[in-house]
Amino acid sequence: MAETDSEAAAANTEKYLIFTILGSYYTFPSRFISEVTAFEKVYPLPLMPSYVKGIINRYSVPYALIDIGFLIRETPTPESKVIVLKDTMDKLAILIDDVVDIIDIPDSALLKVEQGADRDVVADIIESSFAWHDTHVFVLGIRQILNRVKTDFEA
Repeated sequence: MAETDSEAAAANTEKYLIFTILGSYYTFPSRFISEVTAFEKVYPLPLMPSYVKGIINRYSVPYALIDIGFLIRETPTPESKVIVLKDTMDKLAILIDDVVDIIDIPDSALLKVEQGADRDVVADIIESSFAWHDTHVFVLGIRQILNRVKTDFEA
């Protein structure tokens, strides 16, 4: 039986959690997310990049808390909510302002961000974007963020 266009589109669609950081819209696929929780106590770590706030404890498991707002704009994100990524993502949590929506996005709607020769933090950690409610939502690259932390830690 032949696959219809709508079935093909549904097969190439993924759920994304849209959230805000310092008033801008960001996202990554919901399959990477373990939970969204209220901000709690952070245990600072010495000798870490300034955008690594420290570690948080989730069910007796430590997660490195990354402040993307500080990484991108050098402005601390208000301590409101945290997205905890699944354990397969190297125990990482992201500080956010708030969750906005969960939506299905077809692969065809994603606009890839070109990596230039200049090292730009935003270009380094943003994989793509898509249009949503008259604005753009930036898809964060979790692996790129992790690589950035490792690179900055080793420097």
